[in-house]
Amino acid sequence: MKNLIFALFTVLSGMTFLHAQKVFNENYSFKSDGSTVAFVPIINDFKDNDDITNQILRDTLQLKFKDAAVLRANMDTRVIDILKKIAEKDYKSKEVKMFPNLTGIITGEEMNYIKEKFGNADLLLLPVVFNINQSMGMTFGNSLFRLYDLNNGDFIQQFSEKINVNIGDETGFTIMTSMLISGEKSHLLKNIKK
Repeated sequence: MKNLIFALFTVLSGMTFLHAQKVFNENYSFKSDGSTVAFVPIINDFKDNDDITNQILRDTLQLKFKDAAVLRANMDTRVIDILKKIAEKDYKSKEVKMFPNLTGIITGEEMNYIKEKFGNADLLLLPVVFNINQSMGMTFGNSLFRLYDLNNGDFIQQFSEKINVNIGDETGFTIMTSMLISGEKSHLLKNIKK
């Protein structure tokens, strides 16, 4: 992990942010005693996703993050089908700004099922898009995260970004995964403090 932190600092000068979109529901109130977050595990061929996720998504005063490997183990076919329905919902920018409720996509029973399978988490952090590609010694990444309240279905935030770094191979994959997840966490923590 020390190598990851050193590599992150080394790469910052060679990083390019190509695009970022941020939408936050300012009417949403986080629980005063803190919320538990289920980050839906990333599904791709990179074996270190869960370790990186757990390193970055450490508990804060306001948020307690569930272990990514435990969440992955609890993802049965029904959970995957429900999450797929949520991820496939393509909101127009106007719709996102109206903060659509999760119950417009799935039933209350499906929402409760996810909540139960994810250890009674309060919030669902879903990587709707999480792509990492490499070409000519560079690593390109783009992500789109949505955060929902699993107690009432409230849409809390959507955050997307595109980044590239001048490093390839496994190191580039590690750095890009870290940067995309860190960007989401950082944006979320800023919003909580508002």
